[in-house]
Parts: sequence; structure tokens; C-alpha cells
Amino acid sequence: MVTCTNVGTTYDNNTNSSSLPVGYLDFTGVTQLLVWVRVNKIGTGTQSWQLWNVTDSAEIAVFNDAAGAGLKDLEQTVTVALAGVKKLRMRTKSTVAADDPVFVAWDIKPVMP
Repeated sequence: MVTCTNVGTTYDNNTNSSSLPVGYLDFTGVTQLLVWVRVNKIGTGTQSWQLWNVTDSAEIAVFNDAAGAGLKDLEQTVTVALAGVKKLRMRTKSTVAADDPVFVAWDIKPVMP
């Protein structure tokens, strides 16, 4: 678990946010991804959790969590048009800079046609 104390209003605003886990995925033949992140919302702002394509400097998916505080699983399926191996990681921010969201875990599952 990583607590992103005073997370800030931009992605990678602090050391904890910029050091969230990294993974690699081969996108050959992949048309969709099932993306899941478990977080503990601490704070009052809308907290955003972004699956970031480090290789191409591009967003793949984002979860905007405006619900109440607490532990939750956020999940979505996204369509992708990528090829080759990509380095991926989660990033976070909030509309309230002083929020302290806690990152628990993430996973991605390729969906093949």
C-alpha cells in the first residue's frame, strides 16, 4: 500500500504518487483491457486514478472517484489500439490538493478477440 499524502491536483505531484507500481504488457492482438484498481479514498475531493502508458506518454484509462471515503474496487473495460510491449503504471491526483488517498493494488487483464 502507498499513501499519497497531500496528493496534489496534478498527476505525479509528489514522490509517493510518482512511485506507484510499474508493469509491462505485450499488446500484440489485444483489443481491450479490463483495468482494476483498489484504493482507500481519504479526503473530500474527486480523486483520479490513471493507467498511464509510460512508453508512449499517453493515458489508457482513468477512474474519477467522487464517491464517499473508504476502501473500494474501481473497474472498467477500455478499448485499445496499441502494439508491442508497453511499460504501464498508475498515477493519481485530486481536486483537493491536501487529500491523502491510499493505493492498495492494481491489475490489468488483456481481452483478446
